Amino acid sequence: MVTSAPPLDSILLLAGDRKDQRLLAKALGATGCLVEFAASPEEAERCVKIKGPQLIVADYDPDPNETGWSLERYDKFLESIADIGDSPRRTRVLLLADKRQKEELGSLFRLPFLTNLIAKNHPLDLDELIITTAKIINGDIFGIEKYLCYGVKPVTHIVRSSRDKTPLLETLANYATGLGINKRLVTVAKSVADELIMNAIYNAPVREDGSRPYAHVARTDAVDLASHETCRLTYACDGRQLVIAMLDRFGSLAVETIREYLQRCFAMGADQIEVKRGGAGMGLYFIVEALNKVIINICPGRGTEVIGVIDISGSYRDYAEKNKSFHIFLA
Repeated sequence: MVTSAPPLDSILLLAGDRKDQRLLAKALGATGCLVEFAASPEEAERCVKIKGPQLIVADYDPDPNETGWSLERYDKFLESIADIGDSPRRTRVLLLADKRQKEELGSLFRLPFLTNLIAKNHPLDLDELIITTAKIINGDIFGIEKYLCYGVKPVTHIVRSSRDKTPLLETLANYATGLGINKRLVTVAKSVADELIMNAIYNAPVREDGSRPYAHVARTDAVDLASHETCRLTYACDGRQLVIAMLDRFGSLAVETIREYLQRCFAMGADQIEVKRGGAGMGLYFIVEALNKVIINICPGRGTEVIGVIDISGSYRDYAEKNKSFHIFLA
């Protein structure tokens, strides 16, 4: 008996430049999805209404003269079709944007449909585009191996106490230094890992009644985690990127909370933010500022994995000048 193949997941691509369209379509098509184009706002709205794509990949730097889109109409369109609810077939939005300044990032984090942002560095990171698309479509979101070349062996440590932090940071620094990574980037890696460890220890644990037992404990006070509260630090390098991840067992970080933290922080600037004892908002702001890519994977009630990517392929200046990517994936 011959059975028909299941329908392909579909992607609607909104990109005005023909050269970009061809390049993006090849990469997106490699995920096994059907890629369709919309040459005008009217065509995009018609495609969404009739076909209901699983994902919209949108160039967020539209030229109104070339595409017919104004930024205001773009925002209204994306907001109207991006169902941020719990439907398994909801349409998701992936933005491609040339944004690096604090003001620009602050404006992006105000967008209610923003969960995935790929930096339009030159050339565009097609690996990141394919990885992000596959994670959105397939739902397999956890693990740093997706961001590394095949064959790389990650280093993993179980974190049981805040007292583990100092030796773990030294071990990470020795690992990175041994690979010949720029000293200033090693310092960045240590600072990011420091914040990830502290957030996982002091802010992530949640009791059954919803209270957070360590959230109001000063970070200078030691905390020993119970066996069900331990977290996992993982890092690896493939010669292009140094990837650092922290996985907790709670999955208590909400998408809306992340956007609210970052919107407020980028709007005010670091010097105007009230740093509360044990607060997570400032830490998240620092992490986004320090990294080239930030990936937050959340399975509510089961775990949150924060992955940070540092580009080590060039100089410190190359790292600092790259645009930023930001992703939230919800299982």
